[in-house]
Amino acid sequence: MGEAPKGSIRVHCGFGNIHQGAAVLYLFLNAMKRRLGDERGLALPFALGVTVIVSSLCAGIFSYATTNQGAAHRATADQKAYGLAEGGLSYAFSTLEKADDANAYTAPAANAVPSTTVSFADGRSFVYSGTLNGNTWTLYGTGTTPNPSGPSGAPVVRRVSAQALVTTATTGDLRPYDYLFIDQPAGCFTLNNTVTLEIPLYVRGDLCLENNSSVMSPAVHVHGNVHVNSPQASVGTSSTPIPDFSITGSCYRSGVLTTCSNAASSRVWASAYGASPPNLTKPAVDIPGTYASVSPQNLGPLSQGNCPGFFDNDSTLNVSRGSIDLTPAAAYNCYIGDPLDPTAQIKWTPGSNPAQTGTLKIAGTIFFDGNLTWSNLSKIQYDGRGSIYASGTLTIQNQARLCGVEACDSTWVPSQDFLAFVVGSMTSAGPPAEDTGDVGNNVKFQGAIYLVNDYEQDNNTTIWGPVIARNGTITNSGLFKPLPGPLGAVPPGLPVDMVTISQTQTVPGSYAG
Repeated sequence: MGEAPKGSIRVHCGFGNIHQGAAVLYLFLNAMKRRLGDERGLALPFALGVTVIVSSLCAGIFSYATTNQGAAHRATADQKAYGLAEGGLSYAFSTLEKADDANAYTAPAANAVPSTTVSFADGRSFVYSGTLNGNTWTLYGTGTTPNPSGPSGAPVVRRVSAQALVTTATTGDLRPYDYLFIDQPAGCFTLNNTVTLEIPLYVRGDLCLENNSSVMSPAVHVHGNVHVNSPQASVGTSSTPIPDFSITGSCYRSGVLTTCSNAASSRVWASAYGASPPNLTKPAVDIPGTYASVSPQNLGPLSQGNCPGFFDNDSTLNVSRGSIDLTPAAAYNCYIGDPLDPTAQIKWTPGSNPAQTGTLKIAGTIFFDGNLTWSNLSKIQYDGRGSIYASGTLTIQNQARLCGVEACDSTWVPSQDFLAFVVGSMTSAGPPAEDTGDVGNNVKFQGAIYLVNDYEQDNNTTIWGPVIARNGTITNSGLFKPLPGPLGAVPPGLPVDMVTISQTQTVPGSYAG
């Protein structure tokens, strides 16, 4: 017999003793063990299996990471679109508020917040708009950003909205008290010599500038024509134009018609020229009605001084008191109601000597049937808010100081201390007085002067606050300055026309988006 092939198992079938059988079985099992322990031929299938498993894991991990990254980009784009929408809504509210502020006396028009798009170079944009239903505005902001998946994807869009309610209220129209206000449609308001206006000027009629008069007002509003009759007179200057010049008529230079905006010719320098000044009227005043309602003969009781007959002496509106000095050498205190909280009061405490400042306390509305006169050196600081009416005239002369603060300067706070003189034009006999207010000769006054007829000012006088008159003549180094702060609520007794104003308020809980 030939040699058995390598690796084969040779089995003898012959019969032998038991030891031979055990040996044969041992050899067989040893051969099987060696065969099974040989790993040759299994490496490739094992490697292929591992590769398949690892590849599947990598694909899963890549898919998971890619999905999360896309979701993160989408969330970022969504957040950007939301921010743009919020910005658009803010623009819508701002646009509505500006429309309301532009004319608080008229509710914003239905097209006050048109649809407006604001775009950016990177493809982002927002749109803001508003619609009006009754008295409720619904304001919208829509933000758009490019889709992070690419240009083929739809843009990411977010929209938000909120509502605003337009409310109205009736109040006194204080706009005329922002100005030196002249109401003489048939005449010319004349400024002479070195008159300087720093307060806004409103003229219903013509404005005439003579000599060295200079109007440096924040605003000049004229319902008529402007005549510059001197080479030194001007509205604004070439280096300092006024912010706002608006006129319904024309400009004349020494009688020759010119174009207002041609400043070299008209001598009207302004940053903005307009043809539609605000349409305001002189506030109405009822002198007899106020006299009857205030009942000056009932002021009292007295704590000091001599009040009976101080306001009126015959219960008839006829200027029976003549000339009245409100700041005499003796103190007085006249009031109605609780002396600690009077409904009306006028109280005078003189200084310790004429050089010292005295204090005039005012509250409510006080009426004097006569002429108010300061003709000597007087230093007066007033406290409180109120109006003093006079049926006749007002004269403040000879270095008088009548101010809300002792220094007569910009530290005055009109919302805390404000005195208004309201002056008729009656005379004890004959026709009404033409000039019902005469202020001059180095006078300083802080407050308001309302005159039924004309105003005259001269000689180094400074007025802090509004003057409202039919007409006026201002000469010789006169200076008008604006209120150094807001007037606040309507002072008691101040003549005002009642108007309806509009306000916008956000509707709580109306936000959506």
